[in-house]
Amino acid sequence: MEEREPTKISVDNQAAIAISHNPVFHKKTKHFNIKLYFLREVQKNCDIKLIYCKSKDQLADLFTKPLPISRFEYLRKMLGVCTS
Repeated sequence: MEEREPTKISVDNQAAIAISHNPVFHKKTKHFNIKLYFLREVQKNCDIKLIYCKSKDQLADLFTKPLPISRFEYLRKMLGVCTS
């Protein structure tokens, strides 16, 4: 099955989104490696689309970080996982 729209990736860093759109060299980006260039290329080809997501709503944190119970339960609810 062929995808008709770019894959949406939620990012909580607005600077990273701006840098991925603007290929101008910035002093702060001199340490970036091949990943940034790859990201620019796939975004240019409309394979992906970076979408800003507030840090508090970043669902990936549920799987990648130790969280306080209240934050864990909030993200779990956003994901649609029920408790028994």
